[in-house]
Amino acid sequence: MAPQFDFDAIVVGGGPVGTTTALKLAKGGMRVAIFEKRQAATLEQRASTFHPPTLEMLEPLGLAQPLIDQGIVARSYQFRDAKLGKIVELDYSVLENDTPYPFRVQVEQGNLTRAALAALTSEPLVQLHLGSEVLAVHDVDGGYEVDIAGEGAGTHTARYLIGADGSRSVVRETLGVAFTGRTYPDRYLVITTTLPLHEILDDLSVVNYVADPVDWHVLLRNPSGWRVLFPTSPDTPDETLLDPEEVRSQLRRVVPDFDGYPVAHVTLYEIHRKVAATFRVGSTFLVGDAAHVNNPLGGMGMNSGIHDGLLLADVLLDTAAGRADDTALDTWAEQRRHVALSYVGEETEGNWNALRDRDESRRAMQRDAWRALGEDAAARREFLLTSSMIASVPR
Repeated sequence: MAPQFDFDAIVVGGGPVGTTTALKLAKGGMRVAIFEKRQAATLEQRASTFHPPTLEMLEPLGLAQPLIDQGIVARSYQFRDAKLGKIVELDYSVLENDTPYPFRVQVEQGNLTRAALAALTSEPLVQLHLGSEVLAVHDVDGGYEVDIAGEGAGTHTARYLIGADGSRSVVRETLGVAFTGRTYPDRYLVITTTLPLHEILDDLSVVNYVADPVDWHVLLRNPSGWRVLFPTSPDTPDETLLDPEEVRSQLRRVVPDFDGYPVAHVTLYEIHRKVAATFRVGSTFLVGDAAHVNNPLGGMGMNSGIHDGLLLADVLLDTAAGRADDTALDTWAEQRRHVALSYVGEETEGNWNALRDRDESRRAMQRDAWRALGEDAAARREFLLTSSMIASVPR
């Protein structure tokens, strides 16, 4: 007799990856519990880019259009030089035959989390617990027991366990899965300002990657204002970098002659490139930051995590319905780990190197390569298929 479980799947983590994964499983007919340590969804500031394939995957869940409505649609983006200005603007229109969403949407990831949480509350097959901490995970016959403190306290059982609980994943650590890679030497200072940079700087796009051997930076326009990302010296103390006057001095690197720098939010964080040794252990699966973290340049981290979870949900639903066997889950784990290692990791590392290169001959070659994309639609399409992440998911 098959063991009886409280749920078909338990999802640990209530960010954008965990909530969307749980929602897709529930809509497919699975009984799902989701446990999140925080008491409520917050307007997380890190990720703010939604790429075309992510919008495609979110559309059946009713979550794509709200993001488009709340966000800023970027139908192109620029590579710029800190001294020379715009080098090239890459128009997404060359992808019109490849995706129904030939653009990227700029909006904070918390908007997705809140929308997904709201949708989960109306799903009869879902138990949603905020303010819940996972204390321990135990193997049981054909599934798992999960000990919870806080909301939903007690022991809950499930056939499948999904760790979407971030880079310090309790699920991953409980499994003893190695999480290896490296930490970048510089931290990133991200400043959100209501300063209308698009009215001050010439010919600015919604998304701009600005190359310079010393003062490279990224300019992203979101509904809450402009986000400006700067690298910082590893030798400078956090309190110095976060000092209001230091923050204003950083903004002067972008607009040196402007008085008054309204600052809405400041974040300083380390950057890592790490990947779990495996994304699957038995019937436990790691998705999102629990499975991989990377440099944020290119906006691939959250998107790739959402792809992890929603593609996993497809396979789990197919397996439960008898449309796929257990080997399909191994294939999912191998393919998603390959994407994290050889696609997301390499692309984001390449973006980092291109923006900060100190060799003038290589910088000139990179500018020529970017300009060439602006003149060759076929080459631009191939480039954008990769940078938009369309090339990283099954079509």
